[in-house]
Amino acid sequence: MKKTLLLIGGGHAHVEVLRQLALNPPPDADIALFNPSPSVWCSGMLPGVIAGHYKPSEAKVNLWALCQRARVRFFETSVLALNANNLVLESGIGERHRFDFASFDVGCVSQPIPIAPGAYVVTVKPIDSLLAAITEFESVRSAGLIVRVVGAGAAALEVALALAYRWRESANRRISIVASTRLMVGYPPRVRALALRACKKLGVAVLENKVVEHIEPTRLRLVGGAPVDTQLTVLATTSAPVALLQRTDLAKATDGSIHVNANLQSSNHPHIFAAGDCANVSGLTIPKSDVYSVHQGAPLAANLLASMTHSPLAPYRHSPNVLKLVSLGDKRAIATKYGFSTAGGWAWRWKDSTDRTWINRYTLD
Repeated sequence: MKKTLLLIGGGHAHVEVLRQLALNPPPDADIALFNPSPSVWCSGMLPGVIAGHYKPSEAKVNLWALCQRARVRFFETSVLALNANNLVLESGIGERHRFDFASFDVGCVSQPIPIAPGAYVVTVKPIDSLLAAITEFESVRSAGLIVRVVGAGAAALEVALALAYRWRESANRRISIVASTRLMVGYPPRVRALALRACKKLGVAVLENKVVEHIEPTRLRLVGGAPVDTQLTVLATTSAPVALLQRTDLAKATDGSIHVNANLQSSNHPHIFAAGDCANVSGLTIPKSDVYSVHQGAPLAANLLASMTHSPLAPYRHSPNVLKLVSLGDKRAIATKYGFSTAGGWAWRWKDSTDRTWINRYTLD
């Protein structure tokens, strides 16, 4: 009997699933992908796109073309809800789809902060909205611009430095990072030192231990401190689950993501799978990073295919000691692994090669 598999979201893990489906098409299967956009960004290339090192087209994978090659139906729409008990998905255009198996790879969003009407706030994801906001403010506020990037991690650092490099010829554009903790907490101390050095070089101010409690049209209100002025605020805060996950009957982890076992199956509905930033693997502490989403692609694909053919599943093998590369705006990057950290142009070239290799893997001639 024909089995129906629905892929929800065009994240990095599902991109690999599509490639595997093209190489090993399952017999007698009906497969569909739901995603609001016909393409997916290589998020690691976003700082380079902002800085002007890449054209936007160089940093995208064509999901529609991958689906065509894999004989997967593509629905350019979001998903509103999923009922795992009744095996029904409701799409953003009001259609209902029945399924036998489903898989989530919808990523995550930035932790929200209360926003007053009139405040111009954009999150680092979705990437298209961020790039549109940057372009709009460049054209409207040519004389001067104050940008506050709220966050303490690698995403905040990379976006702030990319903006500073993009506007390096303009003395009237001020960029700063507003961090609720010390910058780059969780990384080796040398990473923080290298990050602060890069910020000083490109003129990015760093405000540490400043918790933003409310965003107003012209300022950020801080907990226990004087407000700071702003015109454009970019949220690169800690991750939060996408709203869709609350409209499912799947078991959740404490952070609101889908709780899955080692096989990437939902802990209460084994015919549902999840990977990437929207999943929390039982017994593992995995940072929210597309690096790990990429790593989960192959085992997710193998287990989806195995489930559809009633074959044994294999657990995902997590490797915590991966090389981490953090862009510094000016074609330099920090490289860190096993507690050793350094920075330079060679690290950016390594990152550039890695990202381009990933893109080329899914680019059709």
